[in-house]
Amino acid sequence: MTFADKARIDDFLDQLGRIGRDPRGGFSRLAFSPEEREAHALFRRCLEEIGLHTSTDAVGNSYGQLPGSEDLPALMTGSHLDTVYQGGNFDGAVGVAAAVEVARVLAEDGGMRRPLRVVAFAAEEGARFGAPCIGSRLVTGAYGPDTLKELTDRDGITASAAAEAVGLFPGEAASARWDFGQVECFVEVHIEQGRVLEARERPIGIVNSIGGSTRVELVFTGRADHSGATPMWLRRDALVAASEFVIAVERRARAHATTVATVGRLDVEPNSMTTVPGRVLLQLDVRDVDSERQRDLAEMLLDDAVRIAGGREITVTARRLSDQSPVVLHGTMQAALAGAATRRETAFISLPSGASHDAAHVAKHVATGMVFVPCRDGVSHSPAEHAEAARVAEAVDVLVEAFRSIDAGEHA
Repeated sequence: MTFADKARIDDFLDQLGRIGRDPRGGFSRLAFSPEEREAHALFRRCLEEIGLHTSTDAVGNSYGQLPGSEDLPALMTGSHLDTVYQGGNFDGAVGVAAAVEVARVLAEDGGMRRPLRVVAFAAEEGARFGAPCIGSRLVTGAYGPDTLKELTDRDGITASAAAEAVGLFPGEAASARWDFGQVECFVEVHIEQGRVLEARERPIGIVNSIGGSTRVELVFTGRADHSGATPMWLRRDALVAASEFVIAVERRARAHATTVATVGRLDVEPNSMTTVPGRVLLQLDVRDVDSERQRDLAEMLLDDAVRIAGGREITVTARRLSDQSPVVLHGTMQAALAGAATRRETAFISLPSGASHDAAHVAKHVATGMVFVPCRDGVSHSPAEHAEAARVAEAVDVLVEAFRSIDAGEHA
């Protein structure tokens, strides 16, 4: 029986780390960028070396398939290869490296009854277009060609135009939808992006739920005036209003232990030291494992924005970028992964994910699980992001064991 090789995992991550290096630091393999496409090409080459057939769909999701001995629905695993601006080399990439290694192990052992299908999703990070998990939303039918025409980046480029520019076919997005009758289950391996596993000294975590996210773009519009000639009582300062709103976001989010809310983008115009800010665009991200509280908080914060703007005689407009409910992952998959970890004598804990993942969208259609590996100091979305290949290898061995048990019909 073959086991995961941490040296091969390290090699894949090392090769990936040569793609998309940002001169300002970290990695910028943004959604629908040439760098993201180059990373997907590496993924396909590695799979072809193992002997898998590879393909890329119209919207950039890449696949490899190891045939099964019988005509049965496939076992699937994978994650994403894009990053945030100046991000790290492990978020998403660890799950793709794990998928490649799962394919290697099973190919060397002669495969299974069921086919194995591995995937690198496109455009998972919401950093560029504001909406996360574009690739997985397209395969589930939650998004279509019209959505890609509506989503824009900070330069006004639509997701559709960006995809076309790198040789994809966003107008044919419907062809990317999965036939879920041909999928038995899906498991995503990912770095934890937190410190629980590290603090508890566990090599892996089995995820029980994935938090939801409501993302909104707000624009506060006041009046740009001379900073010296305009007295304080006549000012309509958009940045002061936006700042008051940011404080309100923090105050309301602190009221509940499972709630987090972030203003992660702030664009100020005209952005001059000697001009009163006349316009501020900001993006708000509200997350919770409680869907009602998540959306209630977003509504309360919109009310706060209107109140703050009115009190300062400026205007505010809001546009929802995306809305995703929390997801409870399937008990059968949690049991299969826990059983595999127990048989492998790999210590684990069960924990929720505060971050969103492609698995959350796939889980709405087919049995889905997630395995977390620790990341150093819990750092993610940063050049300092790091995960040990040895931990990824342990996750691969657990996943292979779980897939073998499912293939044998032990978790029907």
